[in-house]
Amino acid sequence: MRFTAVLAVGFLCFGASQAMAQDAQAEKTIIANERAVNEAFAKGNAAGFKALVAADGWAVDTVMGRAPVSDLIKDFAAITKELKISAWDLSDSKVVWADASTAIHSYKWTGKGTDHGQPVLSPVWASTVWSRKDGKWTAIFHQESPAPPAPAK
Repeated sequence: MRFTAVLAVGFLCFGASQAMAQDAQAEKTIIANERAVNEAFAKGNAAGFKALVAADGWAVDTVMGRAPVSDLIKDFAAITKELKISAWDLSDSKVVWADASTAIHSYKWTGKGTDHGQPVLSPVWASTVWSRKDGKWTAIFHQESPAPPAPAK
């Protein structure tokens, strides 16, 4: 009886570690995809953007307000034509799981460049909801908010 209990606990632990390893790999994929979406947007690469972002998704930011991604895709060339990003990075990534096929990636975006001749807003806190369908992670919602100023010392 004791052997059976030990064996059962061993299988449970093995299963839990497998799930954690799978989630860890998924988190790496999600963060890599987030970087690829940012790179595609900064470079005006519509095909790269559409490969990872759901056309029926939504986005909220200080420039466009709340808008369907389909509008962004429709006007992608015009929107990104006036965007000149010279440097950008993602930091402080945190992935929170809603369920086995839905994760929210939040991070700080910092960058340098201009949008229609005006400096891009930096830093911003951003979050993207990623959904796994047919084994592929796709962004279905994205939000950006200006980062508050650092507290005075």
